Amino acid sequence: MKSLAVVALLLAAPAAQMAFEVASVKESKSLDAGGGMRLLPGGGIVTQHMPARNLLTIAFQIQGYQLIGAPDWTRNTTYDISAKPAAAATRDQIFPMVQALLLDRFKLSFHREKRQVDGYALVRVRAGELGPSLRPSALDCEQVSATTSRCREGGISANTMKAVGVPLWSVLQVVIGQVGAPVSDETQLTGTYDVELRWSNDVAPSDDLQSIFTAVKEQLGLRLEKRRVMTDVVVVDHIERPGPD
Repeated sequence: MKSLAVVALLLAAPAAQMAFEVASVKESKSLDAGGGMRLLPGGGIVTQHMPARNLLTIAFQIQGYQLIGAPDWTRNTTYDISAKPAAAATRDQIFPMVQALLLDRFKLSFHREKRQVDGYALVRVRAGELGPSLRPSALDCEQVSATTSRCREGGISANTMKAVGVPLWSVLQVVIGQVGAPVSDETQLTGTYDVELRWSNDVAPSDDLQSIFTAVKEQLGLRLEKRRVMTDVVVVDHIERPGPD
């Protein structure tokens, strides 16, 4: 059986094949509470006051609950990073390059596995009925968005989702982001839907709006039930604070 270190090396190999040519990584001394990452034209990145834990979830394109074993300092030690590739890179190529940066500068080693964690199942409140804000659609906007103007209506903000002709998978991703846990789709709903969903949360609190749990039930006719859910996770085996440039 391969050791975890060997497995981590094998998993990381594709990311290491493409890396930023130049990268500056500095611990941030800012007292600001927020931070973020900007993707630059050509494939570069700039982060400001970015917690190392956030850098990990972005690099692997995972939710926070899917990151296991990251030490406490990754939550509150933040970094200002500026990195550029040798040649133009696509958006999809940027994330493996961020992984390569973590391997090089943060001495990251990791492995992937499946684990059972606390989560939810999305089910229907009543068989054969949907809520007033979840309506079967005659459009499939994953197929015709470029030629159908209705498909470009709406969008997603801090507390609102409005979409036309989307599969329930699109709603599921929004719900997962709000509850911060895996959600399995047990609705057996197929096809596409027109959706309008509004809720209150910490980012956009409102006394006039419902919690995401109540909003899903009352507006969509669906319900979130607590379950143990199997999900993919990234396990941090080792990570260090990077040295100076």
